[in-house]
Formats: sequence, C-alpha cells, structure tokens
Amino acid sequence: MTLLIFSVTSYGQSHKWQLSIQLQPELTFHKDSYPWWKESNDKSTLNIGVASIVQYDINKSLFVSSGVGFISRTLHTANFLNQAALPPPKQSFTNELVTTKSVSYRVISFPVIIGYNFISTTKFKSFITTGFSGNYLLNTAYKSNFSRYDGAYKKSYWQGYSLTVGLGTDFKLTKKLQATSSLSYAYKHLVKEDEYILNQNGNGLTLGHNYLSLSVGIKLSL
Repeated sequence: MTLLIFSVTSYGQSHKWQLSIQLQPELTFHKDSYPWWKESNDKSTLNIGVASIVQYDINKSLFVSSGVGFISRTLHTANFLNQAALPPPKQSFTNELVTTKSVSYRVISFPVIIGYNFISTTKFKSFITTGFSGNYLLNTAYKSNFSRYDGAYKKSYWQGYSLTVGLGTDFKLTKKLQATSSLSYAYKHLVKEDEYILNQNGNGLTLGHNYLSLSVGIKLSL
C-alpha cells in the first residue's frame, strides 16, 4: 500500500500528461470554381474550429498528442449542383442550372501529433510538430442560386486525411496551467469527391483544398 501511494504521488507530480482546449481559426485555401472548362482562381476563406487535445511528454524534448476537433470548413466556390443526386424531398429532375455559392464541410478530425521542444525552460517552450489527422465528414451544407436546394445533407463517412507540419510555443502561467499557441499547415489534405457536385461526366467532383490553422488555448497538467 505504501509503495502504491508513493508511485501514484510520484506519477501525479511528474506532469507528463496535459489536457488542452483550443480555439482554431483557419485560412482554408480553395478554388473559386472547379469545372475543367473555365479558369479557376485561388481563394481563401476564414473558418473557426475547436479541439480538445491530450499530450504525453516522453521526455524533456519529445512529446506525442492526440484528440478530437470540429470545424465547419466553408469553401466559397461556384460549381454545378446535381439536384437529381440530392436525397428526397429536395431531389429534383427538372434539370435547371443550379450553381453553388458556398459548400460547407462539417468535419470531425482525429489528429495524432509528434512534437519536439527545441527550446525548453522553466517558463517557456518552443516546439515543432508533424502530424496525421483522419477526417470524418458529418454533413455538407450547400448554398446556391436556388434556395429550394439549400441545406445541410447528411454524409457520415471518412472524408480523407491530412498531413501537417507546425511550429508553436507554451508559456507557463501557474504550476499547472500553460498558455499554448501553434501554427500548422496541411501540406497534404486529401478529400473524397462530392457526389452532389457535377463534373464534365455528370458524376461527383473533388473540391480539393488545404489550410493554415492557428491554435490558441490553455493546457492543464494532470
């Protein structure tokens, strides 16, 4: 019993585990349109997500973290909406020309991150990260030039994955609290085709995009 109490006390004082809640403003980079028959221009949209992350410090320099996040990632892009592919009751076979104004992907992400502290003091840490995130698409909301087709349509499948690199800092506020901030870029962000957007063959179209994300929050040592 004495050994158990000693080990639990030592574990609790090691501060190897940390829980953080983060707000994540994001610049999402996409095209103003994706059809092959017209020139597409690059565009960016500001979106905001949230995340809860658990971090484990392997040693003074290395750490791993994982958690869950949510974002409604909006693309302001003009593409043809395939109203015949929509589920009832909004499905239509009248074949009017419907163009999207925006497409919003509501995504739950599951990141796994490896980090390295290249500066570490009692008050301040600077680190670099690399990570992988599996992205699960809950639903997609469309706005178009025909409001009868607007709305959020359930998807519920794995949309794809992201590979990221990042740079960040932690600043100690109290014995157990730290302020944390980091900037990460998705140098690879794969997504499935959107089955409700037309391409030249009448099938789904992939709305490729990537993002630059700022994370700001608080870390609590457990």
